[in-house]
Amino acid sequence: MKPLDVLMPAAGMGVVADLIVERLPLHRLWLEPDPEAWLAKHGPAIRAIASAGGHGRIDEALMRRLPKLEIVASFGVGYDHIDARWAGENGIIVTHTPGVLDDEVADVAMGLTIMAVRRLPQAERYLRAGQWLKASFPLTASLRGRTMGILGLGRIGKAIAHRAEAFGLSVVYHGRHAQPDVSYRFYPTLTGMAEACDILMVTAPGGSETRHIVNAEVLRALGPDGVLVNIARGSLVDEQAVIEALRSGAILAAGLDVFDNEPKVPTALIALDNVVLLPHVGSASVKTRHAMAQCLLDNLLAWSEDKPPLTPVRETPWRGAWGATGARRSAIAAAAEDKTARISAVVDIMKDLWDLPADCNEGELFAYAEQLRDRILAGESRDGLYAFLANVQGKSLEIPASDASRAIVDRSLDLIGASM
Repeated sequence: MKPLDVLMPAAGMGVVADLIVERLPLHRLWLEPDPEAWLAKHGPAIRAIASAGGHGRIDEALMRRLPKLEIVASFGVGYDHIDARWAGENGIIVTHTPGVLDDEVADVAMGLTIMAVRRLPQAERYLRAGQWLKASFPLTASLRGRTMGILGLGRIGKAIAHRAEAFGLSVVYHGRHAQPDVSYRFYPTLTGMAEACDILMVTAPGGSETRHIVNAEVLRALGPDGVLVNIARGSLVDEQAVIEALRSGAILAAGLDVFDNEPKVPTALIALDNVVLLPHVGSASVKTRHAMAQCLLDNLLAWSEDKPPLTPVRETPWRGAWGATGARRSAIAAAAEDKTARISAVVDIMKDLWDLPADCNEGELFAYAEQLRDRILAGESRDGLYAFLANVQGKSLEIPASDASRAIVDRSLDLIGASM
């Protein structure tokens, strides 16, 4: 393992720092009496940043002060606090922690939905205030016969859809594009989907492209029986438009776990009785937060051991070489015939022939390509290789059955056999 000095700019979940410091040199910038002086003196030695939960911006200005920076490992699925586009353009990998929190967030999403529709928090307050002694709590709306429209059908969106169907809800979705392996109806516009559903579930990533994508027009389309639920990022929703829609009855209710300026929540929103508010607790269980911290650490450890990052974000895909900036670019061409480059070539074959899901990443593909290469070098039969890739295709990647796996094996045999 080569030295990998890790900078944590701001405090976050304590378990993140605890796990990192056991394995890697960790520098806690927020504890330094003069952070600017510390960066000037020690910044050139930093090769990694650990962002422990969206606290503090990891922007171009900070990354420029760390000339040897290679990787930013972020805690959580959302990473809009990181300038990932600039990082990708400058050969810096950004990772996040998808997968490990899907079920926890999906549970909270359904909980918020039920609480908002059935007014369960209001009913509890009614009981606690002694009002039940005077009269029964008013009747509420129902989940029966409703359609949930999911904005952003990624891993978490699919986990929510699975739960929604179990509750008898119909499911439709909107995203950047239709997913060929999904049976739910796709709507090419968000407004069109909002008109067709009465529960709008927001699960899309944050960032400038999606800022205030849920606006007054979308809320009007959702309608007076509509319910808005947001467990993604506060930036996706125009909070003032939501406040006005809830006040005027343009929508029935809302359930919000995230806000535009956390932890500050508009007093006008707090004052409303037809909204359920949670303090960003979607993934906040002990078990899940520890798994997220472990995923962050595993990305750093993989990088320190010259292995591919496990969960890179889409703006910084793994391309089979480390530190692809400046003078290092020439090293990439020189390494074209080494093990990593050949595995990366197999990844390119997989990407060319498989209809990959939107949430698949190159770190995941690299692992399967490496296993395929090792099986080829071990002399496994074609039928064995076909069966291995068919299992990966159907069970791990959940790609519809096709003959693509056979073509991938055949082309990989030609590629790796020629280099043996």
